[in-house]
Parts: sequence; C-alpha cells; structure tokens
Amino acid sequence: MESTLLTGAIATLFAVALALRLQRRITGPLGALAQTMSRVRQEHDYSLTLKAESHDEIGILVNSFNGMIGDIRERDQRLADHRDRLEREVSDRTADYQRAALSADKANQAKSDFLATMSHEIRTPMNGILVMAELLAAAELPQRARRQAEVIARSGTSLLAIINDILDISKIEAGKLEVETLEIDPEDSVEAVLQLFSDRACSKALDLCSAIETPPGLCVRADPVRLGQVLGNLVNNALKFTEAGGVTVHLTREGQDRLRFCVSDTGIGIAPDKVDTIFETFSQADESTTRTHGGTGLGLSIARQLVSAMGGTLSVESEVGRGSSFFFTLPVAASSGGAMAEPAVASSGKTVVISLPQRQTAAMLKNGLAAAGFTVRLRDGSSPAGADKADLVIASPDRLAAFKAQGRTLIVLAAASEDVDGLVEAGADDVLAWPVQRRDITTLIHTLRMGRSLGQPWRRADAPPTETAASAQFPQMRVLVADDSEVNREVADAALRRFGIVAHFVNDGVQAVVAATREPFELVLMDGSMPGLDGFDATRAIREHEAETGRPRVPIIALTAHVVGSAANAWREAGMDGVVYKPFTLAQLGSTIATFATASTAKAVATAPSGSITGGEEHYLDEAVLHDLMEMTSGSLETVRRITDLYRVTSLAELERLGTATRSGDSDLIAKCAHALKSMSANLGARRVASAAAEMERIAREGPAPVEDEAFRNLSDILQQTHVQLQKAMAKAA
Repeated sequence: MESTLLTGAIATLFAVALALRLQRRITGPLGALAQTMSRVRQEHDYSLTLKAESHDEIGILVNSFNGMIGDIRERDQRLADHRDRLEREVSDRTADYQRAALSADKANQAKSDFLATMSHEIRTPMNGILVMAELLAAAELPQRARRQAEVIARSGTSLLAIINDILDISKIEAGKLEVETLEIDPEDSVEAVLQLFSDRACSKALDLCSAIETPPGLCVRADPVRLGQVLGNLVNNALKFTEAGGVTVHLTREGQDRLRFCVSDTGIGIAPDKVDTIFETFSQADESTTRTHGGTGLGLSIARQLVSAMGGTLSVESEVGRGSSFFFTLPVAASSGGAMAEPAVASSGKTVVISLPQRQTAAMLKNGLAAAGFTVRLRDGSSPAGADKADLVIASPDRLAAFKAQGRTLIVLAAASEDVDGLVEAGADDVLAWPVQRRDITTLIHTLRMGRSLGQPWRRADAPPTETAASAQFPQMRVLVADDSEVNREVADAALRRFGIVAHFVNDGVQAVVAATREPFELVLMDGSMPGLDGFDATRAIREHEAETGRPRVPIIALTAHVVGSAANAWREAGMDGVVYKPFTLAQLGSTIATFATASTAKAVATAPSGSITGGEEHYLDEAVLHDLMEMTSGSLETVRRITDLYRVTSLAELERLGTATRSGDSDLIAKCAHALKSMSANLGARRVASAAAEMERIAREGPAPVEDEAFRNLSDILQQTHVQLQKAMAKAA
C-alpha cells in the first residue's frame, strides 16, 4: 500500500516537472510572440523580430511572424521610396509650372508694355498726320488737292481704327474690358450710325435705312459708346460685303424685357461651314475677302465680346448669295418697360406715291405713312403714271422733272452731297434727307395732317443750323500747352488757331509749372510723357501750389497718346480733369475746349454758326433741342410750353437749394443739386447751365476744396439769361 502511494507520488512529481518543462518550451515563445505583436500594433514598429529557438511548430510560427513583419517593412520602404519620388516629381513639376507661369506673366507684361509703347509711338506721329490733313482738307485748295488731303485723312482714320481694334483685343484678353450701364435711347444710336456711314453707302450706290418698330421713348440698358461701336462694326461689314441692294438696321421688341437689334444686308452671304469661324480673332469666312474687301478679322470678335459684356449674345443667320443678318438683344430699361405702341389711326384720305430706287427706304416710308392712315403706292420706274391722283409724291432727284411736270406736290429724297437749294429751284416742294430718320417721317406726317404747305423745306426752316464742336470760336480763351515735341506743338497750335485761340507753349513739365503758377490760364493741355518732369508730376505740382495759395483750380487736360498700360489712367491719379487721346480730331478738341470755356470766353462764341438765338447774343440755349422736342411731341407747341414752364420753375427751386447748400458747405447736397440741375438743363438744350452745374458737381464730389460762392453766382447769372432766351425762343415759335 505504502509502495503504491510512493510510486504515485513519484509519478505525479515527474508529470509536473515534465509539464513545467513543456510549458517553458511552448507557452514561453507564444507569450513572447504575443507581446511582440502587441508592441507592433501599438508602436507600429515593424523592425521588431523574434529569434526562433526551435525547429518545431513554434519555431515555424515565429519564423512566419518574422517573415510577415519583414514583408510589411519592405512594403513600407517601397511605399516611402515611391512617395519620395512622387514628392520630388510634384516639386519639380510645380517648379516647372511656376517658371512657366512666371515666364507667361513676363511675356504678357512684355506684350502689354510693347502694345502701350507702340501705341504711343504710332499715335504721336499720326496725331500730326490726321490733324494736319483735316486742316488741309478744310483750307482753300484746288479741288484735286482737297481730294488728296481727304484721302490722307480717311486713310489715317482707317489705320487708327485697326490700331484701336488691336488694343481692344488686348484689353479683352487681359480681362480689362470695361463697359458702362446707362439707360439710353437705342434709336439715337441707330440714327447716329446711319449718318456716319451714309457717305460710304452713297459711294457704292447702296441703300441704308432703319426699320424701327419700337415705340418712341423705349430705352435699353447699355453702354452708348460700345453699342455704337458694335452697330458701326456690323453696318461697316454689311456695306463692305454688299455690292447691290442695301443695309437695314432693325429694332424690334422681343418679349417684355428685351430689345432686338438686327443688321441685315443683301450681300454675298456666308457659307454654312464658315459661320462659326467669323467670330474668331483674326479670322474671316474666306481669306480672299481680306484681299477683295479689306479688314483684319478683328471686328466681329470684338463686337461679340462687347455684346456679351452688355448682357447679350451676337449671332448670325446667312445664306450664300442672299445676304446676312447679325442680331443680338439687350435688356429694356425698367423706366420704359411699359411703353406702348401708338394706337392705330383712321384713314387720312390722302394718297402718297413713292418712287425711289432705294427699295428698303421706300418700304420704310410706306410702312410709316400707311400706319398713319395714308394710302401709299410704290412706283419702281421714273414714269409718272399712277401719280395723277396723288396728294404727295416722294421721289429721287433723277425723277424730279418727270413727276413735277404733273404739278403734284413733290418731296425729293437727297443725300448730303446733293445740292438742296438746286433741287428746290428745280421744283421740289421739299427735300427729305437720306438716310431717312423716323423723326423725319413723324414730322412729315404731322405737317401733312395739319394741312401745312410744303412751300419751304420744313426741316431746314424750322431747325436752325447747330454749332459743331469743330466750328466754335474761343478767341479770348487763355490756353497753356505743354509738349516736348515740336511737331506736336505745331499741330496743337494749328488746331487751336482754328478755334481762334493763340496759346502759350512750353517744352517740358518744369516750364509748365512755372507758367501755370505765374499766369491765370483758363485751360492747360498737358502732354503726359516729357523729359525731366512729366505732365503728371507737373499737374501734381500745380495742384499743390493751388492748395497752398488758394488759387482757383485751373482745368488741366491730358493730351496723350497713352491709351493702354499703366500710363493710360495716370491722368486721373495726377488730378487732371480729363483726357484727349492722340490722334485727336478737331471735333474732339473743340468739344473739350467748350466744356471748360468760361462765361467771358463764351461771349465770343456767338460769332460762330450755332443753334442758339441769333443777333449777337450769348448762346445760352440750343434751339435745335427745342426743335427736336417739338418733333417728339408731334408739333404740339402747348406741350413744349408746359415743359419749358416746368423747367423754369424746377430749375429755380433747384438753384435755391443749391445756394443753401453752397452757403452751408454741404458738399453732398451741392453735388446732388448740381447734378439735378445739370441733367434737366441738358435735356432742354441749356448747355451753359449744364456745363456750369457740371463743374460745381465735380468740385463738390472731388473735394476737399470748397465750392466758391463765385461759382454759384456765375451759375445763377447763366440760368437767368437762359430763362430770358428760353422765353424769346417760345415767343418766336408761337
């Protein structure tokens, strides 16, 4: 029994010892493996390994773990190496892109600088060419020499147009194209473009007219200058590619909030596969058109960009051999959104025969007269057949004799080049200017309805000749011109003498400052680029002297060829009052001078032909504006009288508010009142009041110099004289 227990105890001890040994050999490596795996998970340290102490299953498990860790370590190394390569590649490519971008920026800047420099260098000699050619063409010359001078002027203008197109493209590419948004009458823009291209249409024996189906007074929101540029480009292109027929500018309402502009022609048309290319820069539908018709391929690209900037899209429809139609829409101004078409009128009982070779114009006249209740018949030939029962005949000059033989009342349609007096002497009862404006048709209809005689040409008798900017005279005006170029000084001298001005000239900015601080000039024309002290720094020096001494601010106009680049806007930063870009025309220069002409200077202007009251009085009032107002009101003198009476009352009230604001020094109120007075005066043709009010508004807005009482008293005197002449004009109209 005892031996059995002893044997069992020994066996138990042996089993325990064996188990402990086996535990150390099995669970020990497993425990170490578990700890290592835990460290790897927590520390992400894949460099840890275990040493295999046996070749059994435990050793195989440890070796497998070590292999897995090694694979992970190798994979991470490959990933790290790949990431490093990617980072180096990204860094290298980024550096390449940065270098390319820097190079592109430098290239763009170099291009802009080159364009600015070349524009300045080209415009400077062109200023001499164009101004001198314009002066030469207006001089007393033999007919052949005058034609040659006119060719020089036209060629220079064409070259300038190409330069301007290139500069516009540059602005568009640089994202610097700017447009204004104003409420404008689109009819004014259309009629201005037709007048501008009438000579060219006449020279090609083409018709040119408008087809305006919108009610009078309907306005659109657009940039007036850019809209004129777009319409001018489209009409110019239409005339260029049309050899027979004519060009028509259509205005139609599209929905309630859009106005559709369309320029259609009867020209060569555009092939379907070329339509999409004509709006690309430097592209034309056919390369041969450049040789046949001229052009750079820039115009339509610029026009589409301008239309887009104004809120529209320029499109085209065309058929080869039948002509093209370019069209776009612009938003209708909210203030005129409710404008309604004129109601239908009863038949007038009168018959009008129209016999014109210009078919589009004939159709325009027919539609206008028919809408007013007239019975209209079109005659294609010069035969007077069918006109024996007509109350009125509208015919071309070459058909005057045939129709006049019947003793009918006859209106002759004549271009500007026609001898109006000669047509009247040949038997015309009246002369209608071509291209015909809708306002002319309205006036004609009113004359016929009222039963008035056409014994004298109504358009010429009722509308006194208006003064043009190029014909005004300012002999008492003291003007300083600063320019380092002898040619430019000679050009300026010749141009200013055309306006009766004998100017004082200096050669650089230093002399300009000395002259301007010593003498009281009424206008300074300052070149921008001059050696030593340029025109902009000279202007700053003059402004500082005015601020220190309290001297009145002298108007300074930049006379510069810089139209692009940083120098193009330097005149604003320098404190100048405006800019005239070279090459300038006499009309542009005359308009600028008139803007800054003082009251004493303006007394001499009445000697020039003008639209003011004759008899040697100062031209406070442009009667041509009253004439247009009469036409717009269908000849209602009572309506015009109510408008002028309202202006007298309202302008006096606004003047009283302006006086109160001036005495209190309230610049904001001064600017507001002056702006209101300027606006209402300009609309009624009170040009002197509008100009003086505009100057007070400018001073008030720019500050910090206060508006002088003298400026208000001057404005008050001008307004009083304007009221006197307005009363005389109404008495004369009655």
